[in-house]
Amino acid sequence: MSSKLYTMLMPILKVKDLDAEVAFYLSLGFELSYDDEDFKAIQYGENIEFGLGRKSEVNVEVISQHFTWQIAVNSVQEVLDICGEKNLEVVQGLKKYTYDFGDVCTIIVRSPNGYNVVFEGDL
Repeated sequence: MSSKLYTMLMPILKVKDLDAEVAFYLSLGFELSYDDEDFKAIQYGENIEFGLGRKSEVNVEVISQHFTWQIAVNSVQEVLDICGEKNLEVVQGLKKYTYDFGDVCTIIVRSPNGYNVVFEGDL
């Protein structure tokens, strides 16, 4: 098997309000890399890409019980500052965790469609 067989994880989140979800990620500095009526691709640099698909009936509460949407960042504080500037809903403020390999900080931000997005990294 080739060591580069798998190159990128590209999940697709189903949302009722596609436009609001796109605006949320754009406000955080992501870019729109594909634009169709019922599907959008969101990208940040070369390593982060995911899709947003329109679906009229989505139970985000049930999805969130089995799925954590987490994005690694260089500065959790910078994301927190952006959330304040853009009036994004922070549902868990800054938390610091200490592990054998060092400290990790997190915040949780709620997207317009109800996904809890965890941002994790250095302060």
